[in-house]
Amino acid sequence: MNWNTEALNRILIIPARAIEQAVAVRLGDLPTGSLRFSHVLDERDPVVQSWLELAWSFNSFAQSPLSRRSLLGRQHFENLLIDSLLDAQPHSLSKATADRGSALLPSALRRATNFCAEHAHEPISVADIAQAARVSVRTLREGFRTHLDTSPLAYLKSVRLDYAHRDLSAAARDRAAGTVTDIACRWGFTHLGRFSADYRRTYGQQPSQTLNGSL
Repeated sequence: MNWNTEALNRILIIPARAIEQAVAVRLGDLPTGSLRFSHVLDERDPVVQSWLELAWSFNSFAQSPLSRRSLLGRQHFENLLIDSLLDAQPHSLSKATADRGSALLPSALRRATNFCAEHAHEPISVADIAQAARVSVRTLREGFRTHLDTSPLAYLKSVRLDYAHRDLSAAARDRAAGTVTDIACRWGFTHLGRFSADYRRTYGQQPSQTLNGSL
């Protein structure tokens, strides 16, 4: 390709190993053949256009001070880019990785909720939760909607919000250290405005009020 000397070119590099791991979560094992994407991202496709906008958002986030402070948030963003690319762009394993399965059984739901509680501090994805529950992503979503009236990610966020509340309460009693920002980032909340809004909606006060020991 020929580029003008004044052109600004940004390249997003996703390691092949990261793609393979994401596919393995969906298949239940490493793929037997190599995964090849269609060579061209069709910007006329609304789904592809949404993914490109997500990639630009990641570019801004990766350069922000918050990205350097919140490793969990950055890893979640990276996982989102990979998983959504597998859904947006046609590839050689598209049919094999398509969601499948029947209604989620309560035992699988328990495995999923336990996994969320035990791994809330890690950058887990919906696919990771499905693998832990031993069901497909579609089955996982159906089960959460049917039995808990929520989605897997919304449930995971509620678990992390509860852990953040616990840490803020502990800090208020001088049993732990950290600011509101530190604790929010610790549990993967990179947008502090949304974190405060969700926290207030759940606990009836701002995170800073909990940290300061307000009733």
